[in-house]
Amino acid sequence: MTVKSKLTREIMPRTLRKILITAAVGIPTYFVTDDNGPFLKTDAEPQAWGLVLTVFISSVVIVVQYLIDVDRQLESTRLEMVAGMSRINEATELFGLVEASAVQTDVVTQLVRNATRVDRGMPLLVQAFAQTEIARISTLLRELGEGNVIYEGEDRDWLLGLTANTQRSLDALSLNLVDQGITEFDGGFWTTDAGQRYLEAQRDRIREGVRIRRIFFVDRSDAESEKFRRICKMHSEIGVQVRVLTPDTLVTPLGLFDFIVFDDVVSYEVTPSPQVGEITTHTFVHTLLVLEPPQVKRRTDRFRELWELASPLA
Repeated sequence: MTVKSKLTREIMPRTLRKILITAAVGIPTYFVTDDNGPFLKTDAEPQAWGLVLTVFISSVVIVVQYLIDVDRQLESTRLEMVAGMSRINEATELFGLVEASAVQTDVVTQLVRNATRVDRGMPLLVQAFAQTEIARISTLLRELGEGNVIYEGEDRDWLLGLTANTQRSLDALSLNLVDQGITEFDGGFWTTDAGQRYLEAQRDRIREGVRIRRIFFVDRSDAESEKFRRICKMHSEIGVQVRVLTPDTLVTPLGLFDFIVFDDVVSYEVTPSPQVGEITTHTFVHTLLVLEPPQVKRRTDRFRELWELASPLA
């Protein structure tokens, strides 16, 4: 629909209504003021007087209707201006909060601009998927501000993203329950696409001066296997400091779970699914990002203790 046709459809009913109201007032007025009518029975009054009075009253009616319409339009314009100013104030406030945060303003602007590219002409599935992803990012940012973030299952994107942005250190305790295959130690995670990408990301950070240490907690029989030695060699060749920890070295297994501490400020942890009967599944219950300083410090202190107990590669 064009703007002209839209305006025509809005204006025509109002104009017709004014004409009808004016006619409804003017016609009875003419007959009432006519010198032949019941109220002016005199030969001294010219017939033109009734016509003048009718035109005058009809004009007053038109002016009153016009003033009412003007008042309504002014009120509507005022409400729109108030709503517009409110939206402008809200946008200004949000932009100020973004500028005050550590997130780069141009990144947020780019996100909003790209979100507008998802229009109503796209399939409903695409629209729903885009909204789900935006909601997921929004939830992630909110939980980061609250302290801890949890993801049902395993999220490798967090692992790769944290590794790529590490500036000083990466300390990891790797349990064979998480890293190995379903039966014996066969490389497990390190032979997958995600594992190879993780190793490559660590290689890049080491080139930038980041210190990376990894403790493999394995049974002594696994520690002596050829496959495990090849995995350790993959790490040492890119500059990762590797040590091996076996159960007979520990007095208590308390505090032994798979975690990675990035820059001593974020701990990345995965919880593997328990074995049900004789069925072993290489799956995970959830992934947790810990940001609260006391909890991160406990992981850092525990890693330092285990690093002293672990043995360097032969």
